[in-house]
Amino acid sequence: MEASKSRTAALEELVARLQGPAMTGEALKAIAESCEAARMAGLGSDSEAMKTLDTATVSLDPILRESVLAYVSGDLHRYLHILDMLDNVLDLAPMDGINQIYWSMQRQLFLMRMDMASLPDFVAERLLPFYERFLRQLSVRLGLGPVARQVGTPGRVVIVTNQFLSAEHQPSRDLLLLAVRLQRDLGRTVLVLNTNMMPDRYYSPFVPPFAAAVEDRLSGEQTIRCGGERIRMLSSTASGITADKLSGFLSAVEAFDPDLVIAFGGSVIVADLLASTHPVLCIPTTSGRTVSLADIVLDFGGHAPPAGDGRLARSWRPARFGLSLRRTGETATRTEFSLPDAAFVCVVVGNRLDLEADGAFLDLLDRVLDAVPRALVLFAGGVESLPGQLAADRHATRLRSLGHVDRMEALMSVCDLFVNPRRTGGGAGVAQAMAGGVPVLSFDGGDVASVAGPSFLVADDAAFVARVAALAGDPALLAEARQEARTRIAAVEREGADDRQLSAYMAEAIALFERRR
Repeated sequence: MEASKSRTAALEELVARLQGPAMTGEALKAIAESCEAARMAGLGSDSEAMKTLDTATVSLDPILRESVLAYVSGDLHRYLHILDMLDNVLDLAPMDGINQIYWSMQRQLFLMRMDMASLPDFVAERLLPFYERFLRQLSVRLGLGPVARQVGTPGRVVIVTNQFLSAEHQPSRDLLLLAVRLQRDLGRTVLVLNTNMMPDRYYSPFVPPFAAAVEDRLSGEQTIRCGGERIRMLSSTASGITADKLSGFLSAVEAFDPDLVIAFGGSVIVADLLASTHPVLCIPTTSGRTVSLADIVLDFGGHAPPAGDGRLARSWRPARFGLSLRRTGETATRTEFSLPDAAFVCVVVGNRLDLEADGAFLDLLDRVLDAVPRALVLFAGGVESLPGQLAADRHATRLRSLGHVDRMEALMSVCDLFVNPRRTGGGAGVAQAMAGGVPVLSFDGGDVASVAGPSFLVADDAAFVARVAALAGDPALLAEARQEARTRIAAVEREGADDRQLSAYMAEAIALFERRR
Protein backbone atom coordinates (compact mmCIF):
# COMPACT_ATOMS: atom_id res chain seq x y z
CA MET A 1 0.00 0.00 0.00
CA GLU A 2 2.79 2.43 0.95
CA ALA A 3 4.64 1.65 -2.29
CA SER A 4 1.49 2.34 -4.28
CA LYS A 5 0.97 5.68 -2.53
CA SER A 6 4.60 6.60 -3.17
CA ARG A 7 4.28 5.83 -6.88
CA THR A 8 1.04 7.79 -7.13
CA ALA A 9 2.60 10.81 -5.44
CA ALA A 10 5.69 10.62 -7.66
CA LEU A 11 3.54 10.34 -10.78
CA GLU A 12 1.38 13.32 -9.82
CA GLU A 13 4.43 15.44 -9.04
CA LEU A 14 6.11 14.56 -12.35
CA VAL A 15 2.99 15.26 -14.42
CA ALA A 16 2.52 18.59 -12.66
CA ARG A 17 6.15 19.50 -13.28
CA LEU A 18 5.80 18.64 -16.98
CA GLN A 19 2.90 21.06 -17.31
CA GLY A 20 5.22 23.95 -16.44
CA PRO A 21 8.11 25.48 -18.40
CA ALA A 22 10.70 23.12 -19.86
CA MET A 23 13.01 25.16 -22.03
CA THR A 24 15.52 26.44 -19.48
CA GLY A 25 18.32 24.62 -17.73
CA GLU A 26 16.74 25.09 -14.32
CA ALA A 27 13.37 23.79 -15.53
CA LEU A 28 14.99 20.73 -17.12
CA LYS A 29 16.89 20.02 -13.92
CA ALA A 30 13.67 20.25 -11.91
CA ILE A 31 11.95 17.83 -14.29
CA ALA A 32 14.95 15.50 -14.00
CA GLU A 33 14.62 15.53 -10.19
CA SER A 34 10.98 14.49 -10.51
CA CYS A 35 11.95 11.77 -13.00
CA GLU A 36 14.54 10.44 -10.55
CA ALA A 37 11.97 10.39 -7.75
CA ALA A 38 9.55 8.52 -10.01
CA ARG A 39 12.26 6.05 -11.03
CA MET A 40 13.21 5.39 -7.41
CA ALA A 41 9.53 4.91 -6.50
CA GLY A 42 9.35 2.06 -9.03
CA LEU A 43 7.09 3.81 -11.52
CA GLY A 44 8.87 2.14 -14.44
CA SER A 45 7.71 -1.32 -13.37
CA ASP A 46 4.09 -0.22 -12.86
CA SER A 47 2.38 -0.71 -16.23
CA GLU A 48 -0.72 1.30 -15.31
CA ALA A 49 1.32 4.21 -14.00
CA MET A 50 3.44 4.20 -17.17
CA LYS A 51 0.29 4.24 -19.31
CA THR A 52 -0.93 7.26 -17.37
CA LEU A 53 2.41 9.00 -17.84
CA ASP A 54 2.45 8.10 -21.53
CA THR A 55 -0.99 9.64 -22.02
CA ALA A 56 -0.19 12.72 -19.96
CA THR A 57 2.89 13.52 -22.06
CA VAL A 58 1.40 13.21 -25.56
CA SER A 59 1.41 16.97 -26.19
CA LEU A 60 5.01 17.54 -25.02
CA ASP A 61 7.99 18.26 -27.22
CA PRO A 62 8.77 14.75 -28.56
CA ILE A 63 12.40 14.78 -27.39
CA LEU A 64 11.35 15.85 -23.92
CA ARG A 65 8.57 13.27 -23.85
CA GLU A 66 10.65 10.28 -24.95
CA SER A 67 13.58 11.20 -22.71
CA VAL A 68 11.26 11.52 -19.69
CA LEU A 69 9.67 8.13 -20.39
CA ALA A 70 13.14 6.63 -20.90
CA TYR A 71 14.43 8.11 -17.64
CA VAL A 72 11.56 6.71 -15.59
CA SER A 73 11.32 3.30 -17.26
CA GLY A 74 14.92 2.63 -18.34
CA ASP A 75 13.50 1.28 -21.61
CA LEU A 76 15.98 1.73 -24.46
CA HIS A 77 13.16 1.54 -27.03
CA ARG A 78 12.44 5.14 -26.04
CA TYR A 79 15.94 6.11 -27.12
CA LEU A 80 15.40 4.22 -30.33
CA HIS A 81 12.33 6.39 -30.96
CA ILE A 82 14.52 9.48 -30.48
CA LEU A 83 17.15 8.20 -32.90
CA ASP A 84 14.43 7.54 -35.48
CA MET A 85 13.16 11.10 -35.08
CA LEU A 86 16.66 12.51 -35.47
CA ASP A 87 17.32 10.40 -38.56
CA ASN A 88 14.29 11.99 -40.19
CA VAL A 89 15.74 15.49 -39.76
CA LEU A 90 19.46 14.73 -39.78
CA ASP A 91 20.08 17.00 -42.77
CA LEU A 92 18.14 19.90 -41.21
CA ALA A 93 18.36 19.82 -37.42
CA PRO A 94 21.05 21.92 -35.70
CA MET A 95 24.22 19.88 -35.22
CA ASP A 96 24.61 21.14 -31.65
CA GLY A 97 21.13 19.91 -30.76
CA ILE A 98 21.85 16.43 -32.13
CA ASN A 99 25.21 16.37 -30.36
CA GLN A 100 23.50 17.37 -27.09
CA ILE A 101 20.97 14.56 -27.38
CA TYR A 102 23.63 12.00 -28.28
CA TRP A 103 25.81 12.85 -25.29
CA SER A 104 22.82 13.01 -22.95
CA MET A 105 21.95 9.46 -23.97
CA GLN A 106 25.54 8.38 -23.48
CA ARG A 107 25.50 9.96 -20.04
CA GLN A 108 22.50 7.89 -18.97
CA LEU A 109 24.14 4.74 -20.29
CA PHE A 110 27.32 5.62 -18.39
CA LEU A 111 25.40 6.21 -15.15
CA MET A 112 23.72 2.79 -15.58
CA ARG A 113 20.27 4.39 -15.58
CA MET A 114 19.07 2.36 -18.56
CA ASP A 115 17.98 -1.29 -18.71
CA MET A 116 20.44 -2.76 -21.22
CA ALA A 117 18.36 -5.94 -21.37
CA SER A 118 15.43 -3.97 -22.83
CA LEU A 119 17.32 -3.69 -26.14
CA PRO A 120 20.56 -5.70 -25.89
CA ASP A 121 21.90 -4.66 -29.28
CA PHE A 122 21.26 -0.95 -28.76
CA VAL A 123 24.88 0.28 -28.65
CA ALA A 124 26.41 -1.91 -31.35
CA GLU A 125 23.46 -2.11 -33.73
CA ARG A 126 21.63 1.17 -33.18
CA LEU A 127 23.74 3.83 -31.45
CA LEU A 128 27.01 3.23 -33.32
CA PRO A 129 25.41 3.37 -36.81
CA PHE A 130 23.57 6.55 -35.81
CA TYR A 131 26.83 8.08 -34.58
CA GLU A 132 28.45 7.25 -37.91
CA ARG A 133 25.55 8.84 -39.84
CA PHE A 134 25.82 11.92 -37.61
CA LEU A 135 29.53 12.29 -38.38
CA ARG A 136 28.86 11.86 -42.09
CA GLN A 137 26.26 14.60 -41.96
CA LEU A 138 28.65 16.76 -39.96
CA SER A 139 31.26 16.46 -42.70
CA VAL A 140 28.78 17.29 -45.45
CA ARG A 141 27.10 20.25 -43.78
CA LEU A 142 30.29 21.86 -42.50
CA GLY A 143 32.32 21.08 -45.60
CA LEU A 144 34.89 19.05 -43.71
CA GLY A 145 37.29 16.79 -45.57
CA PRO A 146 40.33 15.32 -43.80
CA VAL A 147 43.27 15.28 -46.20
CA ALA A 148 44.16 11.77 -47.27
CA ARG A 149 47.27 10.44 -45.58
CA GLN A 150 50.05 9.69 -48.02
CA VAL A 151 52.75 7.94 -46.04
CA GLY A 152 52.78 9.69 -42.69
CA THR A 153 55.82 10.87 -40.82
CA PRO A 154 57.23 7.85 -38.95
CA GLY A 155 57.00 8.07 -35.19
CA ARG A 156 54.40 10.82 -34.96
CA VAL A 157 51.22 10.21 -32.97
CA VAL A 158 48.20 12.44 -32.44
CA ILE A 159 46.19 11.81 -29.26
CA VAL A 160 42.66 13.21 -29.46
CA THR A 161 40.43 13.67 -26.43
CA ASN A 162 36.98 15.15 -26.00
CA GLN A 163 37.86 16.85 -22.74
CA PHE A 164 41.14 17.64 -20.98
CA LEU A 165 40.77 19.42 -17.67
CA SER A 166 43.73 19.15 -15.31
CA ALA A 167 46.03 16.76 -13.50
CA GLU A 168 43.26 16.44 -10.88
CA HIS A 169 41.02 14.83 -13.50
CA GLN A 170 41.79 11.12 -13.73
CA PRO A 171 41.33 10.67 -17.52
CA SER A 172 43.38 13.83 -18.16
CA ARG A 173 46.17 12.52 -15.94
CA ASP A 174 46.03 9.16 -17.72
CA LEU A 175 46.28 10.91 -21.09
CA LEU A 176 49.44 12.73 -19.99
CA LEU A 177 50.89 9.44 -18.78
CA LEU A 178 50.22 7.94 -22.21
CA ALA A 179 51.86 10.89 -23.96
CA VAL A 180 54.92 10.60 -21.70
CA ARG A 181 55.22 6.86 -22.37
CA LEU A 182 54.96 7.37 -26.11
CA GLN A 183 57.68 10.03 -26.15
CA ARG A 184 60.05 8.86 -23.43
CA ASP A 185 59.77 5.09 -23.70
CA LEU A 186 58.65 4.46 -27.29
CA GLY A 187 60.43 7.28 -29.08
CA ARG A 188 57.32 8.87 -30.61
CA THR A 189 56.59 12.57 -31.06
CA VAL A 190 53.16 13.41 -29.67
CA LEU A 191 50.60 16.11 -30.39
CA VAL A 192 47.53 16.24 -28.12
CA LEU A 193 44.25 17.69 -29.39
CA ASN A 194 41.90 18.82 -26.62
CA THR A 195 38.75 19.25 -28.70
CA ASN A 196 35.98 19.94 -26.14
CA MET A 197 33.36 18.52 -28.50
CA MET A 198 30.87 17.55 -25.82
CA PRO A 199 28.12 20.16 -25.27
CA ASP A 200 28.98 22.80 -22.70
CA ARG A 201 25.44 24.20 -22.59
CA TYR A 202 21.89 23.02 -23.27
CA TYR A 203 20.73 22.92 -26.88
CA SER A 204 17.87 20.44 -26.49
CA PRO A 205 14.98 19.74 -24.07
CA PHE A 206 16.41 16.28 -23.33
CA VAL A 207 16.04 15.10 -19.72
CA PRO A 208 18.25 14.85 -17.78
CA PRO A 209 20.22 17.75 -19.28
CA PHE A 210 23.95 17.30 -19.64
CA ALA A 211 26.71 19.84 -20.17
CA ALA A 212 30.42 19.09 -19.88
CA ALA A 213 32.94 21.20 -18.03
CA VAL A 214 35.43 23.24 -20.06
CA GLU A 215 38.71 24.59 -18.70
CA ASP A 216 38.81 28.10 -20.17
CA ARG A 217 42.51 28.63 -19.53
CA LEU A 218 43.34 25.74 -21.87
CA SER A 219 42.82 27.54 -25.17
CA GLY A 220 45.11 27.63 -28.18
CA GLU A 221 48.55 26.04 -28.03
CA GLN A 222 50.20 24.99 -24.77
CA THR A 223 53.26 23.01 -23.76
CA ILE A 224 52.69 20.83 -20.72
CA ARG A 225 55.60 19.46 -18.72
CA CYS A 226 55.03 15.99 -17.32
CA GLY A 227 57.37 13.15 -16.40
CA GLY A 228 60.36 15.01 -17.73
CA GLU A 229 58.70 15.44 -21.14
CA ARG A 230 57.31 18.46 -22.93
CA ILE A 231 53.88 17.63 -24.35
CA ARG A 232 52.47 19.89 -27.07
CA MET A 233 48.71 20.40 -26.90
CA LEU A 234 46.24 22.31 -29.05
CA SER A 235 42.90 23.22 -27.45
CA SER A 236 39.72 24.95 -28.48
CA THR A 237 37.30 26.18 -25.84
CA ALA A 238 34.90 27.63 -28.42
CA SER A 239 31.31 26.57 -27.78
CA GLY A 240 29.45 24.28 -30.09
CA ILE A 241 30.25 22.48 -33.30
CA THR A 242 31.53 24.90 -35.92
CA ALA A 243 33.38 24.57 -39.21
CA ASP A 244 36.21 26.79 -37.95
CA LYS A 245 36.72 24.70 -34.83
CA LEU A 246 36.76 21.35 -36.60
CA SER A 247 38.70 22.46 -39.67
CA GLY A 248 41.32 23.96 -37.35
CA PHE A 249 41.93 20.58 -35.73
CA LEU A 250 41.95 18.76 -39.08
CA SER A 251 44.45 21.26 -40.48
CA ALA A 252 46.69 20.78 -37.43
CA VAL A 253 46.69 17.03 -38.04
CA GLU A 254 47.50 17.53 -41.71
CA ALA A 255 50.46 19.76 -40.80
CA PHE A 256 51.72 17.36 -38.13
CA ASP A 257 51.42 14.39 -40.52
CA PRO A 258 51.09 11.54 -38.01
CA ASP A 259 51.23 7.87 -38.84
CA LEU A 260 48.72 7.06 -36.09
CA VAL A 261 45.76 8.73 -34.34
CA ILE A 262 44.81 7.64 -30.81
CA ALA A 263 41.24 8.33 -29.67
CA PHE A 264 41.40 8.69 -25.90
CA GLY A 265 37.91 7.80 -24.76
CA GLY A 266 34.74 6.91 -26.62
CA SER A 267 32.87 8.90 -29.27
CA VAL A 268 35.88 11.12 -29.92
CA ILE A 269 34.43 13.05 -32.84
CA VAL A 270 37.62 14.50 -34.31
CA ALA A 271 39.46 11.17 -34.12
CA ASP A 272 36.55 9.37 -35.75
CA LEU A 273 36.38 11.97 -38.52
CA LEU A 274 40.04 11.17 -39.19
CA ALA A 275 39.33 7.43 -39.41
CA SER A 276 38.63 7.78 -43.14
CA THR A 277 42.18 8.96 -43.78
CA HIS A 278 44.31 7.71 -40.87
CA PRO A 279 44.75 4.57 -38.76
CA VAL A 280 43.03 5.01 -35.40
CA LEU A 281 43.55 3.20 -32.10
CA CYS A 282 40.95 3.82 -29.37
CA ILE A 283 41.84 3.64 -25.68
CA PRO A 284 38.67 3.67 -23.53
CA THR A 285 38.58 5.54 -20.23
CA THR A 286 35.69 3.60 -18.71
CA SER A 287 33.94 0.25 -18.91
CA GLY A 288 30.85 -0.43 -21.00
CA ARG A 289 30.65 -0.62 -24.77
CA THR A 290 32.84 2.04 -26.36
CA VAL A 291 31.45 3.80 -29.42
CA SER A 292 34.31 4.30 -31.85
CA LEU A 293 35.16 4.04 -35.54
CA ALA A 294 38.76 3.08 -34.73
CA ASP A 295 40.59 0.18 -36.36
CA ILE A 296 41.33 -1.19 -32.88
CA VAL A 297 39.38 -0.52 -29.67
CA LEU A 298 41.06 -1.71 -26.50
CA ASP A 299 39.11 -3.11 -23.57
CA PHE A 300 38.84 -1.59 -20.10
CA GLY A 301 39.52 -4.86 -18.33
CA GLY A 302 36.32 -6.82 -18.80
CA HIS A 303 38.02 -9.16 -21.27
CA ALA A 304 34.68 -9.97 -22.92
CA PRO A 305 34.24 -9.01 -26.58
CA PRO A 306 31.05 -7.37 -27.82
CA ALA A 307 28.47 -9.87 -28.99
CA GLY A 308 28.16 -10.76 -32.67
CA ASP A 309 30.56 -10.07 -35.51
CA GLY A 310 29.87 -6.37 -36.11
CA ARG A 311 32.28 -3.47 -36.22
CA LEU A 312 32.79 -3.22 -32.46
CA ALA A 313 33.39 -6.96 -32.12
CA ARG A 314 35.97 -6.95 -34.94
CA SER A 315 37.88 -3.96 -33.58
CA TRP A 316 37.91 -5.09 -29.92
CA ARG A 317 41.19 -6.20 -28.33
CA PRO A 318 41.56 -7.63 -24.78
CA ALA A 319 43.98 -5.11 -23.27
CA ARG A 320 43.56 -2.37 -20.69
CA PHE A 321 45.55 0.86 -20.53
CA GLY A 322 46.72 1.53 -16.97
CA LEU A 323 45.20 3.93 -14.46
CA SER A 324 47.73 6.41 -13.13
CA LEU A 325 48.12 6.28 -9.36
CA ARG A 326 49.50 8.95 -7.08
CA ARG A 327 51.91 7.48 -4.55
CA THR A 328 53.14 9.95 -1.97
CA GLY A 329 53.55 7.46 0.86
CA GLU A 330 51.40 9.74 3.02
CA THR A 331 49.60 8.12 5.94
CA ALA A 332 47.34 9.43 8.65
CA THR A 333 46.01 8.57 12.07
CA ARG A 334 42.36 7.99 12.74
CA THR A 335 42.40 10.95 15.08
CA GLU A 336 43.11 13.24 12.10
CA PHE A 337 39.81 12.14 10.54
CA SER A 338 37.95 11.96 13.89
CA LEU A 339 37.54 8.19 13.64
CA PRO A 340 37.33 5.82 16.64
CA ASP A 341 40.20 3.34 16.78
CA ALA A 342 37.79 0.42 17.23
CA ALA A 343 35.57 1.30 14.25
CA PHE A 344 35.40 -0.82 11.12
CA VAL A 345 35.71 1.99 8.57
CA CYS A 346 34.09 1.59 5.17
CA VAL A 347 34.64 4.24 2.50
CA VAL A 348 32.73 5.24 -0.63
CA VAL A 349 34.66 7.38 -3.13
CA GLY A 350 33.37 9.22 -6.21
CA ASN A 351 32.73 12.46 -8.05
CA ARG A 352 29.00 11.79 -8.57
CA LEU A 353 27.93 10.52 -5.16
CA ASP A 354 24.74 12.63 -5.17
CA LEU A 355 23.55 10.32 -7.97
CA GLU A 356 25.40 7.10 -7.22
CA ALA A 357 24.77 6.87 -3.47
CA ASP A 358 21.05 6.62 -4.11
CA GLY A 359 18.22 5.46 -1.89
CA ALA A 360 18.76 1.79 -2.65
CA PHE A 361 22.45 2.00 -1.75
CA LEU A 362 21.76 3.89 1.47
CA ASP A 363 19.18 1.25 2.40
CA LEU A 364 21.86 -1.39 1.82
CA LEU A 365 24.29 0.49 4.05
CA ASP A 366 21.63 0.63 6.76
CA ARG A 367 21.55 -3.19 6.65
CA VAL A 368 25.34 -3.26 6.89
CA LEU A 369 25.33 -0.96 9.92
CA ASP A 370 22.63 -3.07 11.56
CA ALA A 371 24.75 -6.19 11.06
CA VAL A 372 28.07 -4.66 12.12
CA PRO A 373 27.55 -2.36 15.15
CA ARG A 374 31.13 -1.02 15.08
CA ALA A 375 31.02 -0.14 11.37
CA LEU A 376 30.76 3.37 10.00
CA VAL A 377 30.77 4.66 6.43
CA LEU A 378 32.69 7.61 5.00
CA PHE A 379 31.79 9.32 1.72
CA ALA A 380 34.70 11.07 -0.04
CA GLY A 381 33.92 13.33 -2.98
CA GLY A 382 32.24 16.61 -3.80
CA VAL A 383 28.52 16.51 -3.02
CA GLU A 384 25.53 18.83 -2.66
CA SER A 385 22.43 16.83 -1.75
CA LEU A 386 23.99 13.75 -0.11
CA PRO A 387 24.72 15.32 3.31
CA GLY A 388 21.02 16.11 3.71
CA GLN A 389 20.10 12.53 2.90
CA LEU A 390 22.61 11.20 5.40
CA ALA A 391 21.37 13.55 8.11
CA ALA A 392 17.85 12.13 7.72
CA ASP A 393 19.02 8.51 7.90
CA ARG A 394 18.40 6.46 11.03
CA HIS A 395 22.15 5.77 11.17
CA ALA A 396 23.06 9.42 10.59
CA THR A 397 25.83 9.45 13.22
CA ARG A 398 27.59 6.58 11.44
CA LEU A 399 27.32 7.98 7.91
CA ARG A 400 29.79 10.81 7.33
CA SER A 401 30.27 12.94 4.23
CA LEU A 402 33.82 14.30 4.04
CA GLY A 403 33.33 16.27 0.84
CA HIS A 404 36.31 16.57 -1.50
CA VAL A 405 39.43 14.97 -0.02
CA ASP A 406 42.87 16.08 -1.23
CA ARG A 407 44.76 13.58 0.93
CA MET A 408 43.19 10.48 -0.57
CA GLU A 409 46.19 8.24 0.05
CA ALA A 410 46.22 9.32 3.70
CA LEU A 411 42.49 8.65 3.99
CA MET A 412 42.89 5.13 2.61
CA SER A 413 45.51 4.39 5.26
CA VAL A 414 42.83 4.59 7.96
CA CYS A 415 40.08 2.67 6.11
CA ASP A 416 39.23 -1.02 6.29
CA LEU A 417 37.01 -1.55 3.25
CA PHE A 418 36.11 0.19 -0.03
CA VAL A 419 32.37 -0.27 -0.68
CA ASN A 420 30.93 0.44 -4.09
CA PRO A 421 27.43 1.43 -5.27
CA ARG A 422 26.01 0.04 -8.50
CA ARG A 423 27.60 2.40 -11.02
CA THR A 424 29.88 2.58 -14.03
CA GLY A 425 32.66 4.86 -12.73
CA GLY A 426 34.95 4.68 -9.73
CA GLY A 427 37.97 3.01 -11.33
CA ALA A 428 40.50 5.58 -10.13
CA GLY A 429 39.21 5.58 -6.56
CA VAL A 430 39.28 1.81 -6.22
CA ALA A 431 42.76 1.60 -7.76
CA GLN A 432 44.03 4.06 -5.16
CA ALA A 433 42.33 2.10 -2.39
CA MET A 434 43.76 -1.25 -3.46
CA ALA A 435 47.24 0.22 -3.81
CA GLY A 436 46.91 1.15 -0.14
CA GLY A 437 45.87 -2.39 0.77
CA VAL A 438 42.19 -1.60 1.20
CA PRO A 439 40.03 -4.51 0.00
CA VAL A 440 36.96 -3.92 -2.15
CA LEU A 441 33.32 -4.90 -2.02
CA SER A 442 31.34 -4.44 -5.23
CA PHE A 443 28.65 -5.89 -7.42
CA ASP A 444 29.55 -6.99 -10.91
CA GLY A 445 29.55 -4.41 -13.70
CA GLY A 446 31.30 -1.07 -14.03
CA ASP A 447 34.83 0.25 -13.61
CA VAL A 448 35.27 -0.80 -9.98
CA ALA A 449 34.39 -4.42 -10.73
CA SER A 450 36.72 -4.37 -13.73
CA VAL A 451 39.68 -3.10 -11.71
CA ALA A 452 38.98 -5.10 -8.54
CA GLY A 453 38.47 -8.45 -10.25
CA PRO A 454 36.13 -11.33 -9.41
CA SER A 455 37.50 -12.05 -5.94
CA PHE A 456 36.02 -8.82 -4.62
CA LEU A 457 32.56 -9.14 -6.18
CA VAL A 458 29.30 -10.33 -4.65
CA ALA A 459 26.09 -11.38 -6.34
CA ASP A 460 23.40 -9.65 -4.28
CA ASP A 461 22.59 -7.47 -1.29
CA ALA A 462 22.56 -10.36 1.18
CA ALA A 463 26.06 -11.42 0.12
CA PHE A 464 27.18 -7.78 0.37
CA VAL A 465 26.08 -7.52 4.01
CA ALA A 466 27.50 -10.94 4.86
CA ARG A 467 30.90 -10.06 3.38
CA VAL A 468 31.20 -6.87 5.45
CA ALA A 469 30.27 -8.79 8.59
CA ALA A 470 32.82 -11.51 7.83
CA LEU A 471 35.67 -9.06 7.24
CA ALA A 472 34.78 -7.00 10.29
CA GLY A 473 34.65 -10.11 12.49
CA ASP A 474 37.80 -11.90 11.33
CA PRO A 475 41.15 -10.05 11.47
CA ALA A 476 42.91 -12.88 9.61
CA LEU A 477 40.38 -12.75 6.77
CA LEU A 478 40.74 -8.98 6.56
CA ALA A 479 44.56 -9.24 6.44
CA GLU A 480 44.28 -11.81 3.65
CA ALA A 481 41.93 -9.52 1.69
CA ARG A 482 44.31 -6.59 2.15
CA GLN A 483 47.18 -8.55 0.63
CA GLU A 484 44.99 -9.78 -2.20
CA ALA A 485 44.05 -6.17 -3.00
CA ARG A 486 47.73 -5.19 -3.29
CA THR A 487 48.49 -8.22 -5.45
CA ARG A 488 45.55 -7.55 -7.76
CA ILE A 489 46.31 -3.87 -8.37
CA ALA A 490 49.97 -4.71 -9.05
CA ALA A 491 48.82 -7.11 -11.78
CA VAL A 492 46.49 -4.47 -13.25
CA GLU A 493 49.32 -1.94 -13.30
CA ARG A 494 51.67 -4.39 -15.05
CA GLU A 495 49.05 -5.06 -17.70
CA GLY A 496 48.48 -1.35 -18.35
CA ALA A 497 52.22 -0.57 -18.43
CA ASP A 498 53.11 -3.17 -21.07
CA ASP A 499 54.83 -1.00 -23.72
CA ARG A 500 55.46 -3.95 -26.03
CA GLN A 501 51.76 -4.75 -26.12
CA LEU A 502 50.88 -1.10 -26.73
CA SER A 503 53.41 -0.92 -29.58
CA ALA A 504 52.00 -4.10 -31.09
CA TYR A 505 48.46 -2.70 -31.13
CA MET A 506 49.68 0.57 -32.63
CA ALA A 507 51.42 -1.35 -35.41
CA GLU A 508 48.35 -3.52 -35.96
CA ALA A 509 46.10 -0.45 -36.28
CA ILE A 510 48.41 0.92 -38.99
CA ALA A 511 48.42 -2.43 -40.79
CA LEU A 512 44.62 -2.70 -40.66
CA PHE A 513 44.31 0.80 -42.10
CA GLU A 514 46.62 -0.06 -44.98
CA ARG A 515 44.36 -2.99 -45.84
CA ARG A 516 41.25 -0.83 -45.99
CA ARG A 517 42.77 2.13 -47.86
